[in-house]
Amino acid sequence: MDKASNILATTLSNDCFGIFPLHGELPGIQGDDTARYKPFQIVWFTRDADAVTTIDFEQYPVKADSVYCISPSQVHTISGEPVDGFRILFSIDIFSTLEDEDIRWLFNPLVNDGLMVCGEIRDKLEVLSQLMIDECAGMNEPVVFNAYLQAFLRYLVRSGSGRKLSFGSAAARLNKLFSLINTYYKKERKVSFYASHVGLSPKRLNEILKETTGVTLTEILHYSLIIQAKREIGEGEKNLKEIAFELGFSEQAYFSRFFKKHTGQTPQEFRRQVFRLSKKSG
Repeated sequence: MDKASNILATTLSNDCFGIFPLHGELPGIQGDDTARYKPFQIVWFTRDADAVTTIDFEQYPVKADSVYCISPSQVHTISGEPVDGFRILFSIDIFSTLEDEDIRWLFNPLVNDGLMVCGEIRDKLEVLSQLMIDECAGMNEPVVFNAYLQAFLRYLVRSGSGRKLSFGSAAARLNKLFSLINTYYKKERKVSFYASHVGLSPKRLNEILKETTGVTLTEILHYSLIIQAKREIGEGEKNLKEIAFELGFSEQAYFSRFFKKHTGQTPQEFRRQVFRLSKKSG
């Protein structure tokens, strides 16, 4: 079987946008690490393939008309035979002009199962994809591309597939909570810290989280730490002591115990696994 691997480690600028075939090379991806930038991605597979897509080290089969919305912090690879489809890239600045509660949760890193599109929704997405391709090949105006992109995202929301978090009356508080988690999870592990900042008691906050997400705040914090640890270990640019310190662990041994408790592997074992997989897919 013809093997291919596609690992996104970009040097794209903060105002980047575009739509690219999954089987082609991306402009601006190769280069030094001095201006690394990771955009938002929408990955749409248009046919079945003997391949897998990996998001934050969880594997999903490549299926026709499956769509994955990937946030900048997430690690994404495609391995196996060459695949057909599109990758839409856009910056954080563009996302901030488009997002609402529904669109924000398309890119929720806690839910990476992907969406399945079919029928009229799929037809609309095909039209919008071609309009984006034509715009990028022609006038290439950001305002026009963004209008097509916003419509594309709204149709993804309308698809109704995949798991969706609905926060109801607690939406404002929980959106603030997830913003706080993104900012402080490396150094703040106490539920009381986050509860006080969103105006709820720790007990009530956990009750709402269990109702809406199925997990507690502590579980979300631990998940965030483990995923970031895996990203850092997988990149291979820092030693384990540096990673432990940056994630708020006073000792590497404590970090190693925490990592093994939640993954079943030591950090060293996980690093060796990532290295073996990268060699196999390459």
